[in-house]
Amino acid sequence: MRRYFLVAVGGGIGSIMRFSVAQWMFSMPVWTPLPVLAVNVSGCFAISFLHFVSDPSGDIYLGPRSRLFLLVGICGGYTTFSTFSLIAFDAARHGALADLWLNIGLSHVLCLLSVWAGAIVAASFPHVSRAVIRALRS
Repeated sequence: MRRYFLVAVGGGIGSIMRFSVAQWMFSMPVWTPLPVLAVNVSGCFAISFLHFVSDPSGDIYLGPRSRLFLLVGICGGYTTFSTFSLIAFDAARHGALADLWLNIGLSHVLCLLSVWAGAIVAASFPHVSRAVIRALRS
């Protein structure tokens, strides 16, 4: 249960950090996608730095709970793109090129299709919900 608590607290901190960075950048006259790009790039740097600095085989090992709090919690709450990028990097580093390109390709294609499907379902949602509510009332 303690592991879930660490992830939840870290995720909350990461989410607040993401919101703060985005709000700060949105207050400036910048390119619209720049705040999200800045969060994704800085999150990728952070998860990579923390992963390699605190690697169990390295000089500085923080322990499994600290790594869970920092990598899964804070970095995951800040941006899940960092986790995606770290997985892709590890696949490339270990020569698992099929895993690398399947992860990149499927993530992009399936996520774009999911956004498209969500938009279609959301467009019909008000009509369906009104029909359901009318049916329940009668």
